[in-house]
Amino acid sequence: MKDWRLKPSMVAASMFCVLVGSTAEAQQPAPGELDALRKMMQEVLSQNEDLRKRVRELEEAVKRGQAPTGPATGVAGEVPRDPATPVAGEVPKDPATPVAGEVPSGPVKTAREKIQLGGALQVEARYNKAYNGVKSSDLALTTAEFDFEADVVDWAKGELSLQWDSANNTIGLNEGLITIGKPTWPVYLKTGQGIVPFGTSIGTTVAARFEESLTITGPLTIEIFEAKEDYVLLGFRKYGFHAGAYLYNGSTDNRVRGKHLEHYGATVGYGMKTDLLSFDVGFDWNGSIFDTDGLTTAFPELQKRPHRSYTPGFSAHGRLGMFGFSLIAEYDGAMNTVHFTRNRRNVSTMPEAWQVEIGYMTKIFGVRPYGAFNYSATAGMLGAFPQRRLLGSVGTFLTDNIRLALEYNNEQDYPRIQGGTGKEAEAWILQLTYEW
Repeated sequence: MKDWRLKPSMVAASMFCVLVGSTAEAQQPAPGELDALRKMMQEVLSQNEDLRKRVRELEEAVKRGQAPTGPATGVAGEVPRDPATPVAGEVPKDPATPVAGEVPSGPVKTAREKIQLGGALQVEARYNKAYNGVKSSDLALTTAEFDFEADVVDWAKGELSLQWDSANNTIGLNEGLITIGKPTWPVYLKTGQGIVPFGTSIGTTVAARFEESLTITGPLTIEIFEAKEDYVLLGFRKYGFHAGAYLYNGSTDNRVRGKHLEHYGATVGYGMKTDLLSFDVGFDWNGSIFDTDGLTTAFPELQKRPHRSYTPGFSAHGRLGMFGFSLIAEYDGAMNTVHFTRNRRNVSTMPEAWQVEIGYMTKIFGVRPYGAFNYSATAGMLGAFPQRRLLGSVGTFLTDNIRLALEYNNEQDYPRIQGGTGKEAEAWILQLTYEW
């Protein structure tokens, strides 16, 4: 059998003879012609080396009994197959179907692009004077927060917030919510663990807290009537109007039995925002007001008791912003008087709280200074919370991410006959916040 392959060395030798013969026959070579011939020879030798390498690979493949592969390899007389053309008896591969062991590329990249990361760090220098006259001061990292928001699909969103617990030096869940529905859809579904819509409280993250109030310390309305629960909410939003109804499993159990999904609430409101004016008014109702975080701690006797009905609560609140000025007003309270026994004494109470805040923010020389005054008060709390709280706060955004604020806090306790000390407490707080 004849060897049909041309030896690479023979090809190179033939080319060399032709080139040399051509050069020898030239009587008067032009300037630079010899340099051009040398470059051609170098290119021929380089191609010869590549051919030798390819021949060695083919010979080794034949010895192993394997068919030659590669984009430049084919069987004599065979038409190269288009990878997109299916073969008879072969199931076409769906490009969207992952192969075992194959790392997906497109979806992973898309998901990473649609995951937003955020967080906050807060350091506070504090001076306190307690009701009993004891003075103290401290410097500490008070907040370390990690926030994640994912909208991998355009009709759903996931929100996750993790927060460091300075007391136990642990990281725990702050909020975890799933929202089904596009922002353009009028109807949406939200579920997970978070703050149920009651009062001005809109969340527990640092950014949400600053939207609630310009002060460092929150008003008594939020401190008492905020409720973090595992809930599901069906909401509606259109033309500034918003409404919703939610269901959750609270800690109150008036029949002293196992837990049941029987607590619920509702919210309705209207808001508008333009370049010059923004306002929002809302009314909320909760079927079991003693499920709020503050009242759960203040009245443990009302968590489990043989009674047929829960105590509902009501909230009315409004916000107004115009030309840098802001105004917040809120009232939260129970709708019925509750009777229970404490320390063998009959007690009646109807917890209430209200607040008013006035603030102003402007922009000077690239920074955004602001100031705020907040007054909040309570009734029927039996000394579990202050009777009155005055907050005066000034601060500035050094950049969009860094905020420095100073606050004075004065609190008046309930009289002794109502379970308090009848004295005042005060605190000075200097806080540095870094958000991203």
